[in-house]
Amino acid sequence: MKFIKILVVAGLSIALFGCLSPKSFVDPSSQKFTYEDIKRRNEPVKLRLSVEFQRHGSPYPRAEPTLRDSAERTLRATGLITPTDVDSVGEIKIIVNNTADLATAAAKGFGTGLTLGLIGSTVQDNYELTMTITIKGKTITKSGIKNSIFTTIGNAAAPDGVQTSPPGVTFSKVLEQMILQALKEMEESKELVFSAGSSLIFVELRSVFAM
Repeated sequence: MKFIKILVVAGLSIALFGCLSPKSFVDPSSQKFTYEDIKRRNEPVKLRLSVEFQRHGSPYPRAEPTLRDSAERTLRATGLITPTDVDSVGEIKIIVNNTADLATAAAKGFGTGLTLGLIGSTVQDNYELTMTITIKGKTITKSGIKNSIFTTIGNAAAPDGVQTSPPGVTFSKVLEQMILQALKEMEESKELVFSAGSSLIFVELRSVFAM
């Protein structure tokens, strides 16, 4: 019994000090989107950004600073929307809900620590994004945008040819993919239409529920 306790402590210590550092990657089977898929504008529209991070549908505020930072970078890079509170003409809200089998993940992590990493494990985190844009009293929403992150610990490898990164970096990547997908689908469905004027951007929101 004493030996088992020592082994567990040793396993946890190795994990804490980085020898079992987790490595993550975006679901290799998911569709890939690039900034070239989005129609850039000479004058991006200015929108206030609000975010909400959820775990299994319940608010999880601790993750919201990371969500906001990553969302701001992605939106600015699109050349379509500039997130700002100054001279904004509307609002863009991004909600990300994280779902995972926490019990299974905990069991896998414990097992990996117990074997000092000899038995690796892979855990899947699922994410679903809802994006809402409100301009001049009109609102459009794109929901059901899904993607996943896989995290390997110990002696577990990612699929061949798949690049891994620290979990925080991978989250930024998966969020980028979901935001690009939502904007692309809004444009393709003609729900979100930007018409360039001589010096202004005129924004028209077309709701599928509009009469």
